[in-house]
Amino acid sequence: MNSKVIALLVTLAWAGVACSDETGPQISLAGTWDFIGFSDAGIEAATTGTWTFETTNAFHVQGTITFPGEPTDSLVVSGSYSQQGSQVELTIGIDTGRWTLSGDGDVVVLTEVEPAPANTITLRRQ
Repeated sequence: MNSKVIALLVTLAWAGVACSDETGPQISLAGTWDFIGFSDAGIEAATTGTWTFETTNAFHVQGTITFPGEPTDSLVVSGSYSQQGSQVELTIGIDTGRWTLSGDGDVVVLTEVEPAPANTITLRRQ
């Protein structure tokens, strides 16, 4: 093989590896997480509680959320989720939200797929 063909094969192989990671971080949501942050349309709320993602694709949230100048609201939610790499769908009843997952595995941020400023959920693994 001449050097041009080898260079082309190496370039194509590298491009394939680089493109194969388009799904983002390989972080599994399964487990229990501390609910450490939430923003709605760019407004940060104080949060407490936990999110639990079951291996059966069910999730449960229990905690509180407080927006500036507002009373604290209890938060008790259950639903289902699906995760494909960095893409996550959260379904509660008939409503499904689409989110993008980022982070390092110990702290993750789910950012809703919508125009900016998008809602975010910040979780820390227990």
